[in-house]
Amino acid sequence: MIASIEIHNKPMFPYRYEVCTLLIINAWELLLKAYIYRFLKGVKLFRKDGTTKPFEECVSCVAGNSGKDFQVIKESLGRLYDYRNSVAHFYLEDLNLILYSLLKANVVLYSDFIKRHFQVDLSQETNLILLPIGFSKPYSPVDFLFNDSSLASASEEVRRFIKGIVESSQRLKSAGIEDSILVEFRMNLTNENRIKNADIIAGINNAQPSSNVIVIQNSLENVWLTDDPSAKGIRISEEDLFQTVFTERYADVVKEARKRFVDFIQGKKFNELMTHFKRDKSLCRPRFLDPANPKSGKNSTFR
Repeated sequence: MIASIEIHNKPMFPYRYEVCTLLIINAWELLLKAYIYRFLKGVKLFRKDGTTKPFEECVSCVAGNSGKDFQVIKESLGRLYDYRNSVAHFYLEDLNLILYSLLKANVVLYSDFIKRHFQVDLSQETNLILLPIGFSKPYSPVDFLFNDSSLASASEEVRRFIKGIVESSQRLKSAGIEDSILVEFRMNLTNENRIKNADIIAGINNAQPSSNVIVIQNSLENVWLTDDPSAKGIRISEEDLFQTVFTERYADVVKEARKRFVDFIQGKKFNELMTHFKRDKSLCRPRFLDPANPKSGKNSTFR
């Protein structure tokens, strides 16, 4: 499992997800066999020829003795095992976002399972603290899964793989389980003051002792701009507004749409939608070239 994590986080590694999936399935197979050997004394793990139970039988065996708590793990492993067995088909489509979301959630499930049953804390064993740093803007795997245009030209193998993920989610929902086999990810950096070089120099200068300061602030998610006078007020400067909320220009929206939708056309319908968005103050805000002069030129920025 640790080898899989290390390989995944290498900036450049060919066949990243094929290799990581193989290693993760192998890690789970060993862990499940250890679970069977320790806790399920009545189950024959070893065969007469010296071999042990295959992976799928191990999953079913543990699931049959664990009940509802193991169901998310079973669905997660089922989808990864499907991909592992289909690697020979050479998927040409870019499934990195989906595979990342599957693997990330699965690693957390593995960590919880081995800590609960074998008292092994992988976070203390490895001390891994990683940030999702990259060169492209991340977006939700749900955007990929439930966007018809993303799968319009996909191969039969890919459509079958995606269908398996959706079916797993439906089975979990029917069982009343909210935990997902996919992980949702986002990164939010909040800083009231922009760090300057002088701040860095002062921060590492220990010549003058200073007292510790604890800052307590509200962490807000899903912020929505509104004219409601009863809403909680938050002060946001004009500069911060265009750096944290309204960050996309018209050209950025077009570029992202071309990237996400294979059937995208910058035509009449698109222009009508953009005109509609521009009227919505919560989605679009004009940025004046001269903020002090409302009659100066302006650009539309979107959130």
